[in-house]
Amino acid sequence: MRRLPEGFLWGASTSGHQVEGGNVSSDWWRFEGSGMLPERGGDAVDHYHRYPEDMRLLANAGLNAYRFGIEWARIEPEPGQVVPHPFGPPRAERQTP
Repeated sequence: MRRLPEGFLWGASTSGHQVEGGNVSSDWWRFEGSGMLPERGGDAVDHYHRYPEDMRLLANAGLNAYRFGIEWARIEPEPGQVVPHPFGPPRAERQTP
């Protein structure tokens, strides 16, 4: 069996809409509500809140890379309305317990 080259990254990827869920500002959410799809994504897999567990699952599966997408509507929910920190304050501004 042929070996993968040293430094090869074996990973997974997701899109924001696949995993975030509940983003009522996104175009996909509106499209889902148009009746053209059989059901809504709802909370999807709730990666927004469950990412620590998801990262453990990826690592336990032997993956060493993860590419994720962020739903643009979290950054700009309406044209021209930009949310500076859609996922909370930058790390340097967070309080350490």
